[in-house]
Amino acid sequence: MVEFGPPRVLLVGVIGAVLLWLAQPPAALWPLAWIAPGVWLWLAESPAEWRRREYLKMWLAGSLYWLLAVHWVRLPHPLTPLGWAPLALYLGLYPVALVALVRTARRRWRWPLWLAAPVVWTGLELLQARLFTGFLMGAVSHSQAGQPWIRSLAAYAGAYGVTFAVVLVAATLANAFLAWKTPRRGRRLIEAIASIAIVIAVGFAARSAVETNFKIDKAPRPRVALIQGDIRATWDPDPARGQRIMDRHMVLSREAFAQSRRDGRPVDLVIWPESMFRTPLIYFDGAAEPPADADDAYTARIENTASWLKVLADMTGGAASLVGIDRFDILSEPAGVGDERVYNSVLLSDGEGQPIAVYDKTHLVPFGEYIPFASGMPIIYYLTPISGGMGVGAGPVAMDAPLRDGPLGNGGVLRLCPSICYETVVPHVIRRQVATLTADGERPDVLVNVTNDAWFWGSSELDMHLACGVYRAVENGLPLLVAANGGLSAVIDATGEVQALGPRMAEQALVADVPRPSARATFYSRWGDVFAGVCLAACGLLAGSRGVEAIKLRRAASRGR
Repeated sequence: MVEFGPPRVLLVGVIGAVLLWLAQPPAALWPLAWIAPGVWLWLAESPAEWRRREYLKMWLAGSLYWLLAVHWVRLPHPLTPLGWAPLALYLGLYPVALVALVRTARRRWRWPLWLAAPVVWTGLELLQARLFTGFLMGAVSHSQAGQPWIRSLAAYAGAYGVTFAVVLVAATLANAFLAWKTPRRGRRLIEAIASIAIVIAVGFAARSAVETNFKIDKAPRPRVALIQGDIRATWDPDPARGQRIMDRHMVLSREAFAQSRRDGRPVDLVIWPESMFRTPLIYFDGAAEPPADADDAYTARIENTASWLKVLADMTGGAASLVGIDRFDILSEPAGVGDERVYNSVLLSDGEGQPIAVYDKTHLVPFGEYIPFASGMPIIYYLTPISGGMGVGAGPVAMDAPLRDGPLGNGGVLRLCPSICYETVVPHVIRRQVATLTADGERPDVLVNVTNDAWFWGSSELDMHLACGVYRAVENGLPLLVAANGGLSAVIDATGEVQALGPRMAEQALVADVPRPSARATFYSRWGDVFAGVCLAACGLLAGSRGVEAIKLRRAASRGR
C-alpha cells in the first residue's frame, strides 16, 4: 500500500468531479479523462479508515459530477428539474461503490491498483447501463469519441473497453504520483509508462483492424437526405403547430431533392426526425386495414396520412421516406388508460408513398415516455404531461428501403435498422437489435436513429447523444445516420468518423452518401458485453467479500458486548 497522508475527501472528490466534467462536453477537454479518474483513486488508496462520513462526502462529490454532466435534464419541462437532483444522487452512488470496491480489492485481495481500478470502474459502468432500464451518457469513454485510435477498441469490447483503457492509464499515473517520494517511485513510473505504451499500441492495432474490415468497391453508394428541422419544444397547446411542422419539413425535403438533383444524383431516401410527421398512423387491433365499421373520423385521418406520404414522395421525385410518426392502435377491448395504445414509431414508405414497414420503439425513457408502476394507476398520468404512456414495440425490424438505381445494397434495397431517440444511448439495445436481425439473415447495411433533441435547447446533451451514436457505429461495424430535430444530425461511418454534421439549433437538409458497412460482424456485435460482464462479475465477488467481512465484524462486536 502506498504511504501518504489522509486526503480531505470532499475537497479531493470535488476536484476529481470537476476535472472529469471538464473532459466531457461542453468543455470537451478530452485529455483530462486520462488523469481525472486518478483523483478519485487517490481517495481509494487512502490508508485511513473510511466510515460513513467519508462515504457520504464521496457521494456528494460524485453527485456533483452528475449534476454538472446532465444539467440539461432540467430543460424539457418545468417539472423536469424535480428529477435532476434525484438522478444525480442516484448516479452519485456509483463513485461511492467505486471507492469501496477498489479499497476491498487492494486491501483484502491484494490486487494492484492498475487492475482493480479499471475492472471495478468498467463493471459499474455496465451495471449503470442496465439497472433501471439503463443510463449511460457522460461515461468516461464518451470523452474519447473523437479519438479514432482509442475508440476502435469498442469494436471488440464495446465502449466499456475504452473506459477500461482510460482508467488503466489513470490508475498507473495515480500510482506513480502517490509513490513519488518513496523508493518505489521508479517502479511506479515504469508501470505508468508501460501502461500508456500498451494502450497506445493496442488502440492503434484495433484501429488498423477496424479500417481493414471493409469491402473495397467502386459502386456508387445510396444517397440520403437527413431533414433537420428547428422546431422548438413546447408544451403549450397550439392547433396550428402540426400543420406548420409538416409544411416546414416538406419545404426542407424539397430543398434536399433540388440540391441532390443539381449534383446529378437524386436522393434515394429522405429521413425525418422523431415525431415530426404530425399526421398519425392508425391501426386497429394491430392491423393496418380498418374494419368495415370503423369510425369516419379514423378513416379520415388514415386518408390524410396517406395523402401526406404521397405528397412527400412526389415532392422528392419518387424517393423512399423514413419518418418519425405516432402510431395509434385502436383497441376493440380497451386496456390500461383508454381505448387506444400509442407508440413512438418510424414508418418506411416507398417512392409512391405506400407504407412498407413500421418500427415501434422498444426501449422507453422512464418519466419521459412512461411512468414506472403507473399502469395500474392511470390517474397518475393525468397529473403529468405524459398522456397515458407509450406502448412498447415488439422488437427490431429490418426495413428494406427501395433504391432508385441498380442492384445496390441487398438487391436494390438499402437495409435499415431503425432506432428512436435514446435507444442509441444504451449499448446493448442497439447491439441486440443488430444481432437479432443478423441471426435472422437480415444484417443491416446501416443504422438509423431519429430523435427530437430540441427539448434540450442546444445544450451539451446534443454532443453527448452524438458521442453515444459514434460508439454504436463502431461497436456494430455499421454506419449510423442521425436525423435530429434541433441537431445534431449526422452521418457516421462504421469506424466512428463523423463524415457530415448538421448545425446546432438550426434547420438544414443534410444530403450525403451512405458509408459502407464492415465486411463482417464485429466481435462486440457477435459476443456483446462479455468483457464488461467479467468486470461486473468481479465487482460482485468484491461486494460479496466486503459483505461477508461486514457480517463477521458485526458478530464479533455483538459477542464483545
